[in-house]
Amino acid sequence: MKDVIKALFIDFDGTLFSHAQHDFPDSAIEAIDQARANGILVFLCTGRAKSEFKQFDLSRLNVDGMVLCNGQIVLDSRGNILYENPISGNLKQRILDIYINKKQPIYLANNEELILNFENETIRRVQNAVSSHIPPVKEYHGENFYMASAFYDNEDELAFLNSMKDEAEVTYWHAGAVDIVQKGGCKSNGIIKTLEILDIPLKETIGFGDGDNDIDMLKHCGIGVAMGNAPDFVKEAADYVTDDIDNDGLYKAFKHFKLI
Repeated sequence: MKDVIKALFIDFDGTLFSHAQHDFPDSAIEAIDQARANGILVFLCTGRAKSEFKQFDLSRLNVDGMVLCNGQIVLDSRGNILYENPISGNLKQRILDIYINKKQPIYLANNEELILNFENETIRRVQNAVSSHIPPVKEYHGENFYMASAFYDNEDELAFLNSMKDEAEVTYWHAGAVDIVQKGGCKSNGIIKTLEILDIPLKETIGFGDGDNDIDMLKHCGIGVAMGNAPDFVKEAADYVTDDIDNDGLYKAFKHFKLI
């Protein structure tokens, strides 16, 4: 008997939100609304933090919750925290050393905002490419943070990651930026916690994504769907490849799997 799909986990940038259109494709919103009307739960599953969504018009987007910061925070539809995994221990200290000494641009994601150590052309270039504002430059005052994002112009600038390899999970989300979270933390970790709360079997889920930080989600969910605009190494991790985001890829995948 074929498994009934009960929950969908959808990446934001390049999967649901088009940076070419600077908006959600109408067909993607329609697909999500129809799936939810059919009793399927829909969750954003993204590397972004909650505060970043203030810069987007989400009035058309209705979801049942959010898996944020690459799985380090899970929120319900009202914004209540269901699960959190802040960075701690040696990894926290190593990140703060870079932040405080301004060795290179890096921002910290807490539950309320992103804070940046300093601004330069590198971070301006990357943030502009993903339709994002520059986080405010602020001092760190001891609050929990769940993810750090470092910006670079060449790979040599990432040499500091060698000292973190036993304590961190690192994913590339742009040519010029990496996300850093606690070892063992990734999108699939947040998905596991969400499904435990909802008592939904993993085999009854589908994950949709297009980037490096989506690979573990695509492999972990019952079915992994890569967007047509994803690079080949991401497509290879998926069970199914749909069309590009700007050619109704999400809607077509929903149709293919009879979610709508």
